[in-house]
Amino acid sequence: METKKPLLNSLSKQDNSFFDSLFRQTTKIGRGVLPLFCCALLSNPNCYAAVNQANVRQLQQKIIDNPKDVDAHLKLALEYSMGNDFVKAVETYFALLRIDPNNFHAYNNLGILYKQSGQFRDSLHCYQQAQRIDPDSCWVPYNMGLCYEAMGRMQEARESYGQALSLNPSFSQALQRLRILSSDGADQPVPELPGLSESQIYIADSKVSKPVIRSQNTETTVVAKAVKTQPTVKSTEKTEKSEKAEKTERISERLEKEKNQKKSVNLKHRTSRKGPAAMVFNQAMDALESGKTELAIELYVNAIIAERELLSEPENGLIRQGLTFLKDRPNRMSNGLFYRGMLIYISGHIDLAIADLKNYSDVVSKSDKASSVSQYLEEAKRIIDKYEAEKQAIAQMEAERKAAIALAEQQKLAQQASAKPEEEIARPSDFALKRMDIDQIIQEADKLSRESRLTDAVAVLESGLSRDPSNIQLLMKSANAYTDMLLLKGDNEAGKMALVRYKKVMSFASPNSREAAIAKEMIDELNKRVR
Repeated sequence: METKKPLLNSLSKQDNSFFDSLFRQTTKIGRGVLPLFCCALLSNPNCYAAVNQANVRQLQQKIIDNPKDVDAHLKLALEYSMGNDFVKAVETYFALLRIDPNNFHAYNNLGILYKQSGQFRDSLHCYQQAQRIDPDSCWVPYNMGLCYEAMGRMQEARESYGQALSLNPSFSQALQRLRILSSDGADQPVPELPGLSESQIYIADSKVSKPVIRSQNTETTVVAKAVKTQPTVKSTEKTEKSEKAEKTERISERLEKEKNQKKSVNLKHRTSRKGPAAMVFNQAMDALESGKTELAIELYVNAIIAERELLSEPENGLIRQGLTFLKDRPNRMSNGLFYRGMLIYISGHIDLAIADLKNYSDVVSKSDKASSVSQYLEEAKRIIDKYEAEKQAIAQMEAERKAAIALAEQQKLAQQASAKPEEEIARPSDFALKRMDIDQIIQEADKLSRESRLTDAVAVLESGLSRDPSNIQLLMKSANAYTDMLLLKGDNEAGKMALVRYKKVMSFASPNSREAAIAKEMIDELNKRVR
């Protein structure tokens, strides 16, 4: 797994940020993206099908002979996928994206593998990249619809199937899924169609040939024939008895397949973590699937309060469903205002969540049941206090920035108002500066700055920085002096040097320090002024 991050270095900046976030999400389980697939696939007793080793060795030799052979990489990944060796399939797709960052099939097929492992957000991102590369492919929105459907986001699934049909009006699979989701009970998860599992839609082709659909259960067909039609009428030679037996057998196989698929999907929405909070999380997923929305919300929020790490687990659309349930009537369940605020907070909209949490704290803290919900009150207070502290810090930095700008403007006006400059005294010689310590150099620079002798002040500070280039005080004084030269004299080059000094402050100072905050604000201001 140590080779994963180097494989991504040549990808586009946008894709790099996606894969970097993916690696950060999986560090709790193991390094790289593949351990997540291992955890998801080891629980499936059918996850190991025979890989055609002869084909694999032949393709591996092709890649050794020509490491940039895109077609060999893609075929090798498909061989692993067809044999259900998803770990090696993902490794091969990563290697393919290294040599071809805009490979449509790598992104589409990675999206399929991520969906199968329950990583729905990563799956959707891969489909979006595939759609960016080939916006005319009807398979991509269809695959996105399957992913949305697995997440319980039925409206977005309908929209994706509709988009697939707009690209290919004869796409019968998309039409069938759209019809099922548009019928009564469409807000509930629905089983896959017979013979239409998501692993059917691995696509491989070249830019000049028709797409080829690969399946674990069917022979390879071109896309023109990939859209299935309704079964034809049985031959007249078959007896009514044989037709009935055949139909009964198909129904039995379909029901068994749906049952196994449902079990597999359910496992994807359970955490493999241990401990009381993980048990509560799994109980929340059970309650959601049983239609007990209120219980699911309560259990999920309590699990997150107890263990923040559970936020990285797939929640099966619980947040969306919970917010819909509590949207206009939070009082339909006890502590509903708190639960709605927490769900909004978890989804990342902190400003909107604070209003609910404040209202809940104000009302409940004055009531008789405050002691029974003390845990909720403490959690609400913690979030509110953190939000207000961050807001206050931002306001303070803004005030300091405005004060610094105002002071610079005053100094400029004072210099313009002076009738004649004071008689200048020569600054200390280089020999004298070498004998001064850092504090003496700072004092001398401050004196020269007060006398508006900014050039001499900069020279004195540069002497100190030559001895101690990482000294925060010297860097700040130097940056301020260059900023004054920009504001008072219109020296654009001095402004560029000020930017360099403030960036060095950002690199050497602690991220939470006052110097780092001031440097960040001044960089933003100078970027507007320096040409």
